[in-house]
Amino acid sequence: MANLSYRWITHLTFFLVMLVAAFLLLRHVSLAQGTLRVEYRVVDSLPLDNNAKLEAQLNEYGQGGWELVLVDIGNVTAPARRFILKRVTLP
Repeated sequence: MANLSYRWITHLTFFLVMLVAAFLLLRHVSLAQGTLRVEYRVVDSLPLDNNAKLEAQLNEYGQGGWELVLVDIGNVTAPARRFILKRVTLP
């Protein structure tokens, strides 16, 4: 019976050491990455008359790291399209 409790203590100690090591490793990785910086851009002047021009302009923003997150079409009395773009960067 003493042999069984010795193995149990050994396994529990190993598990706790690995848990602490994993926690310290994850903490180190998160501190190394830093805080993410989020930028937003509101664009009113995209060419809406031609789909090819609109695609080209959106692809240009995409190459710059911008992601289209919302298209606001305005309201009934004053329709105005706005494209809202988002970019996430490391500092």
